[in-house]
Formats: sequence, structure tokens, C-alpha cells
Amino acid sequence: MAESLAHKWGQCIGDVLEIFVQNILGKIAQQHGLYLDSKHPRKVRGGQNKVTWQDGYGNKHDLDYVLERGGTEEILGVPVAFIESAWRRYTKHSKNKVQEIEAAVMPIALTFSRHQPFCGAVLAGEFTSSALHQLESKGFGVLHISYASILSAFRELGIDASSEDGANGTTEEQFQKKISCWESQPQPQATNSLLAKLGLLHQNEIVNFKQRLNAALNRKVTSIRLTVLRGHSVECSDIESAITYLIEEEKAYRLREDSEQREAFEVQIRFNTGAKIDATFLKRAEAIAFLRSFT
Repeated sequence: MAESLAHKWGQCIGDVLEIFVQNILGKIAQQHGLYLDSKHPRKVRGGQNKVTWQDGYGNKHDLDYVLERGGTEEILGVPVAFIESAWRRYTKHSKNKVQEIEAAVMPIALTFSRHQPFCGAVLAGEFTSSALHQLESKGFGVLHISYASILSAFRELGIDASSEDGANGTTEEQFQKKISCWESQPQPQATNSLLAKLGLLHQNEIVNFKQRLNAALNRKVTSIRLTVLRGHSVECSDIESAITYLIEEEKAYRLREDSEQREAFEVQIRFNTGAKIDATFLKRAEAIAFLRSFT
């Protein structure tokens, strides 16, 4: 079945917004030395296009963008940020999309909670305030580009980007005119013009979104409290000191074979943002592996 012109026009707008998001995230990835994964045939995925991650229950979730520490085309890195994007013309679809984003990101963020990953969403078009608040209440950083701003950006190119449903809505002929006008624009100049206009109209919101993402990426370990549950606790100033203590402390202590005495380890990691992670391990090797994941 032939693609409707209404859908094709929506895709034209969506393609521009995709570049808008990639530009923002690409610059941040470069700044922090991170790998930005998005839909493309990546080698570590066996050439698959989809950005798919598996949660702790074995369920797979398709995502839009993931910032990875140590990632390359051939190596899957540590995920430090999950960002979804969406463009919707009508608010009637906004609630479902927000729920879809939450269902995709939250299980993965929980699985990798030891890395305190940033969860974000860049939404464009018509989204209700309650839909935006739903994501924000779950800890998402949200950047919203309004439908009015999209119309304004296209208007500068002489294109009426608006569309309406219903009997008196936009006709196929009108959609064809919009598409033809857009496709006749010189590229990349036209796209760059749109991106610049959107950036100007939402300058403060973009800055706030970047600041929140940068704060998460700049998160540093400030202290680690180790508690060996057969005895005492020790305060360390960095990850390597905590690992060294566990290794050296093991040499100084051996469990008696004729005793039921057992070790257990509590680890509390504090960050410069005020966040903290508490974990308990029954094996020394597991505690060390956990701490190594932060180096």
C-alpha cells in the first residue's frame, strides 16, 4: 500500500528533528569522550541497525540513543545515558508515547543502576503538560520543542508546515505541495536554517537540558564506605584504595575451616552530586568486581 502523503510530510519533519537531537548529543559525546550509539549497522551488533539493550529479566528494549563510556563500533561500552526522542502532531498520542518511552528506558536504567545513568527525552510537537510531568516525575530530563516553534522554523523557508485532520483538514494536494517545497530546498542549508531557528527559540530549554546531562556525566565518586560484616568498617577516598583494602585485608584474615563464620561486604558509594549507591555482597570477588565497574 502506498505511503500516505500526510505520513510522508510527518516523516520530513521527523528527519529534521532527528538531526537536531543528534547534533546536541554528538557534541556532548565528543566533549566527554563518549560513544554515541544510534540506529545504524554497528559491528558489535552484528551489523544490526536497532539499538537494543537487555534488562535484568532478559527482556530486550529498543532505544533511540545511548551514550557509552568505552564504547566503539566493535566494543559495547558502559551505558551512562539513555535518551529517547519523539515527534507528535496531536496531544491525543502524547500520553501513549510517554508511557512507551518510560517502559523502554526504566527497566534498562534499573539494570545498570550502579552507573547512575541519565534518562532523558527530547520531545517535539504537541505534548500535554501532564505527559511531560509524568516523565519528569520519574527522573527524566525532558527537552520539549513546541509545535509552534516547528511551524515558525519552516515558515522562514516559506513553507506552511501545519496540518489538520478531519473533513476540512489538509488535503493530499496540500501535503504534496509542502513536500515538494521542502524537497526543492537547497541542502544542507535549509536543514541548518531550521536547526538554528529551533535552537534560538528554545535556547534556555536546550541549555538546561545540557546542564542536567553534563552534571550526570560529570558525576564523580567522592567516597566509598566498606563494611565487612564480621567486623569493622573503613572509609576510602577513591575506588582503587577500596579495592586495595579488600585485597590486602584478605591476606591478613583467613576463615577457620571448622567454623560456620562467614564474610559479607556492604559497600556504599557516594558521588559529588549527593547521590549514593548501597550494595551488599556475600563474596569478596563480587565486591571487588562491583568496585572495578566504576574505574
